[in-house]
Amino acid sequence: MSGTTTTRAGAGGMLGFDPTDPGFQQDPYQHYRRLRESTPVFRSPAGFWVLTRHRECDLVMRDERFGYPSPAATAPDTPDGTALPGGFADQRHMLIFMNPPDHTRMRRVLRDTFGPRVMRSANGYIEQRTGQLLDEALHNGPEFDLITALAHRLPFGVICHLLGVPEPDHLMIEKWAQDYLAGVSPSFTVSQANHQARDEALTGLNDYFLALAAERRRAPGEDVLSRLAAAADQGEISEQELLGTCILLFIAGHGTTTNLIGNGALALLRHPEQLARFRSEPELAASAVEELLRYDSPSHLSIRVAFEDVDLGEGNVVGAGEQVIAVRGAANRDPDAFPDPDTLDLGRTDNRHLSFASGIHVCFGAPLARTQGKVALGTLFRRAPGLTLAADRFEYKPSLLSRALEALPVTTG
Repeated sequence: MSGTTTTRAGAGGMLGFDPTDPGFQQDPYQHYRRLRESTPVFRSPAGFWVLTRHRECDLVMRDERFGYPSPAATAPDTPDGTALPGGFADQRHMLIFMNPPDHTRMRRVLRDTFGPRVMRSANGYIEQRTGQLLDEALHNGPEFDLITALAHRLPFGVICHLLGVPEPDHLMIEKWAQDYLAGVSPSFTVSQANHQARDEALTGLNDYFLALAAERRRAPGEDVLSRLAAAADQGEISEQELLGTCILLFIAGHGTTTNLIGNGALALLRHPEQLARFRSEPELAASAVEELLRYDSPSHLSIRVAFEDVDLGEGNVVGAGEQVIAVRGAANRDPDAFPDPDTLDLGRTDNRHLSFASGIHVCFGAPLARTQGKVALGTLFRRAPGLTLAADRFEYKPSLLSRALEALPVTTG
């Protein structure tokens, strides 16, 4: 796979569906359905596998015979070709790219870091910040962009609050986060310019959190970064793992939640009967968030590599070293796992969606994302009972990895 964008035919041939089709971003689910019905376990001519059924996707994410490929360092080369400095974190030092035993150790450190006091602080901030953002949006109405006004600013503020990032630095690191995310889709869907911007963003984030960690060591606080610095000083994690964790928390800690709030709001506004249930049946709050996660997933792909030959059934044997793309967005619409999967049903039970993956790599921040989705959407539709869509068509960011609205114009009437 090269670092340049492929032609439409090339991309479609490699994946079994065509992400460059003009209609794909508007409705990827019809494309997923066609592949799931024809070749649910698809071996690409490029040598990797694409899975679109719930059964195989869940198996690959839970089975310890699969794990993350060991990524090469994504930092730029040093001018003289020498090794990268010891204080530089690349993807190998991020939790989601680790395999046991390192993954187990890092997950334990994070579980201790996000203790009850940290989570109480986060929950209080979510409630307060949601109210502030809606005060501002509704005051400036009647029309506003829900992504900018709430869906992005809330989770971005939450992760900055948790990491102790000073407000004057928000715009700078936000730009780095966006550049990084734009360069982490499967390589054949991303341009060389995206890869270069991703690497430059990683360098910027690394240097920023290296300096901020030094400040926290001089004056520790109750924030997550102070706790991670203490864990590094006690030898529980390396300096590179500290930096990799900060970068990962910052990048992954707001993008998925932004998409949950944005996609969830759009789904409710397009289904007025379900929105009426959401407003009138507060006991559905938890199942509603799970259904919104399933119906239009914030992210759609997980990539694994086989550590040994694995038989997926029906004559499909993944060879050792071969990569597998589990299309979780497709699995979440599998009729064998979800009755009437294309219907939004906020009261759906036994909702075993894969939006946060599964197995040992299930998203560590899922509880925080669920809380933000529940508070943001609940408060929004309570405070803006006449909210309606202000457009008929919506554009999505050109990413195969994420399902992310560019904007969501709404009006209060």
